[in-house]
Amino acid sequence: MLRDKKTYDILVVEDNPGDFTILEDLLIDRLFKPVIDHAKTFKAASVFLKDLTMQYDVILLDLSLPDKNGVALVQEMLHISGNIPVIVLTGYTDVTFSIKSISLGVEDYLLKEDLSPDLLYRTIVYAIQRKKSVKELEESEKRYSDLFQFSPEPVMVYDMSSLKFLSVNKAAIEKYGYSELEFLNLTMTDIIADNTDADLITASIFRDFKLGVNIRHRKKNGELFYVAIHSSMLQLNNQPVTIVNASDISQTVEYLKAIEAYTVKLKEIAWTQSHIVRAPLSRMMGIVNVLKQIGTSNPEFNEWVIHFDNSAKELDNIILDITRKTEAVKIGD
Repeated sequence: MLRDKKTYDILVVEDNPGDFTILEDLLIDRLFKPVIDHAKTFKAASVFLKDLTMQYDVILLDLSLPDKNGVALVQEMLHISGNIPVIVLTGYTDVTFSIKSISLGVEDYLLKEDLSPDLLYRTIVYAIQRKKSVKELEESEKRYSDLFQFSPEPVMVYDMSSLKFLSVNKAAIEKYGYSELEFLNLTMTDIIADNTDADLITASIFRDFKLGVNIRHRKKNGELFYVAIHSSMLQLNNQPVTIVNASDISQTVEYLKAIEAYTVKLKEIAWTQSHIVRAPLSRMMGIVNVLKQIGTSNPEFNEWVIHFDNSAKELDNIILDITRKTEAVKIGD
């Protein structure tokens, strides 16, 4: 039979020399070069586990040791084993407790009377893989939690049907002024300042989860501010929820309002240039035109009329140019 050539570091916690010998033979039958440490007591096992130079792949644990047994043994072994998977070894008389031990956190249990090389090998491999998968999942959840909690912008999760908040990050608590408990007693519409915006959010719940809309929110102290809302739907504990990112854009909105006001002022100036300033200039240009047609016997006077006419036309062109450019100004230019 082919043996697994991967090196496995295994800690066997078993006080019965005969049972340990059987386990050792079963392990060697399927593993090419297993590194097996043997502890006869819980105390001895704890010494092995404190050795930082040794990283065990799995622990095989007998449920009855001279210095500890039962629930206390399982709980304390799990406490000191860290991320190392623990497999319980037991006899028929302890089957009920062995099953219970899984709920305490052990990866699996094996009946000593039914042990075989293949069964022991498969159980060890599956236990290691399960523990690895659980660890990766926990790390992934922690990364998500860190991204959620440490985001510099408010992030909130609310229930799709009730719109009630289920979770908020630290930035949301700081921005809105509510405590976490107060937030969890609110709904999404409670922080929206305008009814029209609240209706928009409610109406969009089941059809558009990336709104990207700009609305006003209300803080606990009543202060209003503009936010850009971006939301996405996801499943949380088999429950449809929406996660919302609310970016404060109050400064941007105020900046745009200032530009709008400035644009209106420019257009007023353009109208003044076009209708008020240009009107008397047109009359002056008409008079100059008449003088040019009449002419005089004074060459110097005629030359001044021509200069005046050219200056008036130049000024008229400047006014027209200012008017055109002012009317062309738009927000964002």
